[in-house]
Amino acid sequence: MCCHLFGNTCRATAELAGKQTFDEFICGIPPESVSGSICRYNSADTQALGMLFRGATGEPLSDYMSRNLLEPSGMEDPSFWITDQSGIEMVLGGLNVTARDFAKIGEMYRNLGKVDGKQLVPESWVSTSTHIESPHLAPGQVTVGGHKFAFGYGYQWWIPSTDNGEFSAISIYNQFVHVDPSTRTTIVKLSANPSYGVSENESDNKDEENLEMASH
Repeated sequence: MCCHLFGNTCRATAELAGKQTFDEFICGIPPESVSGSICRYNSADTQALGMLFRGATGEPLSDYMSRNLLEPSGMEDPSFWITDQSGIEMVLGGLNVTARDFAKIGEMYRNLGKVDGKQLVPESWVSTSTHIESPHLAPGQVTVGGHKFAFGYGYQWWIPSTDNGEFSAISIYNQFVHVDPSTRTTIVKLSANPSYGVSENESDNKDEENLEMASH
């Protein structure tokens, strides 16, 4: 659900207009820095992960996810991915799920990958993905747009600078899934902030404000 698109915005709209595929878009972006040296948030990286996943499994991401995650999790409502004209999912931010079902994903992670006692995601992966592994991923070191972000980054999860194990999936316009294992809490917010992205200022984007609210 982390779908900020800072950079390559004009080119990204070409897929939605049917002028190129998501794969063509990703393959046309040159590397900016050496892997493991800095963390500059870029939604294209998440789209590239979708390409790798599709190549490894040999099937569409939506089919694999439905069979191995959504259905076993007890999702209650229909969900869908935005796709390009070739049917490739918009992994960088095109998953549409109800708030109640997003909460089920958060709860699964809060319970270390288990749903009703069944291990759907390996516990080791849940633990690793929600912790900071390197200094350049720490809170205040990650660059989003043109500024340093207050949160650290795991494997697709944002990690606040607290010591109680909190983590969040943050989408554009202040939508998020926030998980706090210490209080056995999962919070989902799908309402939109129309000022998001109009500047680099926290007063417009309100990322820190929203996560502060979720933490309390």
